[in-house]
Amino acid sequence: MSALSGFDSEVVGFESVAPIKKSGIEISTQTCEFSECGVASQTVLSKDIGCMAAPGELNADDGVPKEYPPSGLNDFLRRVVPGMMEQLEQNDKEMLYNSSDSEDEEPVAAKLLQEMKVEGDGLGAGDHRSSILSVTWSSAGNSLALSIGQTQHETWCQNPGLIKVYTTKRSEGDKLVHMLDISEKNCVTVLKYHPTVAALLAYGTTSGEVVLCNLTNPSSNCYDEGLTSPSGCHGSRRVSALYWADATLANTFLTMQINCKGRRRGASDQILISSGSDGTINVWQVNANLKIFENVVCYTLNAGKNAPDITCFDFIKSFPLRGYDERILADVFAVGTKSGRLYLCKIKAHEEGEVDPVYQVLEGHSSCVLEVAFSYQKPGTFVSVSMDSELRVYNINQPGPLKIFCLDVAISCMSWLGHVPCVVLGLTDSEKEALRGYNVSSGKVVPIEGLLGGGCVTCVAVSQSGSCKIAAGDSDHTLRVWELPARRIKFTSDSLDL
Repeated sequence: MSALSGFDSEVVGFESVAPIKKSGIEISTQTCEFSECGVASQTVLSKDIGCMAAPGELNADDGVPKEYPPSGLNDFLRRVVPGMMEQLEQNDKEMLYNSSDSEDEEPVAAKLLQEMKVEGDGLGAGDHRSSILSVTWSSAGNSLALSIGQTQHETWCQNPGLIKVYTTKRSEGDKLVHMLDISEKNCVTVLKYHPTVAALLAYGTTSGEVVLCNLTNPSSNCYDEGLTSPSGCHGSRRVSALYWADATLANTFLTMQINCKGRRRGASDQILISSGSDGTINVWQVNANLKIFENVVCYTLNAGKNAPDITCFDFIKSFPLRGYDERILADVFAVGTKSGRLYLCKIKAHEEGEVDPVYQVLEGHSSCVLEVAFSYQKPGTFVSVSMDSELRVYNINQPGPLKIFCLDVAISCMSWLGHVPCVVLGLTDSEKEALRGYNVSSGKVVPIEGLLGGGCVTCVAVSQSGSCKIAAGDSDHTLRVWELPARRIKFTSDSLDL
């Protein structure tokens, strides 16, 4: 302190900078994850308020009537409601059957799927000309069989017969391809596939034989040897028609066979029915696997009198789900003859001697009956066509026809057009048309375009498996197959009433 000068009482100031060290770090990050959270809420407020009033608390000022229903309401409804309901039902029918505003019927177009010339392999050479005599579809609709032979014979048939079997192939565009030939020593007049067993084919000849074939593998060009009916059936005369019994009818005849003859029944037994020009109808119990071909019963029409020349027959269709008031006899069948007579027959059990099933003779046609067929829609109703182009509608409950239509074209055959009240007829003298459809309720022509071909159609068959397909053969060995959209055919309520 002694070293300080005289100015030690003074303070000297100066600026000083303190060395301060600062450090900083800056970091930024980014992520691709994103999350969002939301909560929804809803508030519902309900409030129920009730009140109760005693009858004495009501008065006329409240506008509440003390009497319900008001006087006169019931009488008013009784007068008005029946008319309203009738009008509503009529409107429903009109809307159901008339899907278009136009009153004109629009034609339905049939598509020609295939047309082929069937070779007869020398049949019909010389003065005799052969034709396609019969055609039938299998139950699945994928196979077709036809027979070729003579339509006219002087006395006895001395011409061979031929059956051709065709099957559809996808590789050929779903067209029919020839698979198999079956030769016979006589003309094959009629053939029929079983309606449910696709491999069973039955056919009849001009000599009265009925043959059953099991076509399990037609593509191999071979088949099991056919089962033939006993000799002498149908008086060795022409087999005119065949019919496969459905389950209900087959059970009736198989039970009859057990009761009358004590024959055991097999699980795969079928009933085949054939008619001949000698006036007989034979019922056969057949089994292709067990080689069974036995007669159940033989019916002789007009027993003891002149035997009619049977041309066709059909059994009544069974309707198990019909109401009690619509049920009818299930054991009736109709028979058409060459003279034009129509017979109603009933199933009878086997008896000693001749069994005559006829119980009524109807007012028939004036010429040969070509076909009879029971309706699928109306129980007990059937249609028949004759060679003089007459179409008739009958019911088994009355002897006379319900309706008679005289057609303006020559016809040769008939088949139901599916499950609608229409038939398709084969024409014999038309330059353009091969087939024509008719409504059996009104007698009018069903507007169908495309059923062309001309010539003389000899047979027709309709398949309802999947789509509606129509096959027709003619006298020139030509087979035509059409596909018809039958569901597009429009009907009114009147045209459906048989």
